[in-house]
Amino acid sequence: MTVEFRSDVPTQPDLERFLQRFVEGLTAQVSGNSGPFLEMWSHGSDVAILGALGSHAQGWEQVQKHLLGASQRLDWTNLSVRRLLTAVSDDLAVTVMLEYMTREEGGEPSARTLRTTQAYRREAGEWRLFLRHANTVTDDDEEHERQLLGNTEEKS
Repeated sequence: MTVEFRSDVPTQPDLERFLQRFVEGLTAQVSGNSGPFLEMWSHGSDVAILGALGSHAQGWEQVQKHLLGASQRLDWTNLSVRRLLTAVSDDLAVTVMLEYMTREEGGEPSARTLRTTQAYRREAGEWRLFLRHANTVTDDDEEHERQLLGNTEEKS
C-alpha cells in the first residue's frame, strides 16, 4: 500500500504532523483496520461523521460504531490524498481533500474518489478530528464539472 500526501499550503508544524498521522490512520481504515483512525478522533459528544458508507453518526459512541462497521466493508488499497484547502486558526482547522483509492473486484481493478471535508480542534494541546464528511465522486459528477468549466470559459 502506498500513501501520497501532498500539500501546497503551509500550516502549523504540529498540525502537519497530525495530518500525516491522519492519512496513515485513514489508510488503515480503508484497508479494514479502524484502530489507528479511531485514535485521531475526539471522544466528545459533539463529534459527527457523514460517511461515504452509511448515513451519519453523532457522538463518540455512535461515530466509533460507524467507523468500526464501515471498516469491515472496506478493502481499498493504494490510497492517495490530495489536499485542496487548509484553513487553520490557533485551535481549529479545516481541510478539504480528494481521496483516491483502488481495489480488485472480480479480478479487475476498481477505483474510487472521495471528496472530503474534515474539521479538527485542539484538545489538551493535541489535534483531534471532530467532523468528517465524505462522498463519492461519480463519473456523472466529473462530466457535470467539465460542462460547468466549459460553460464558464465560453462566457469569459
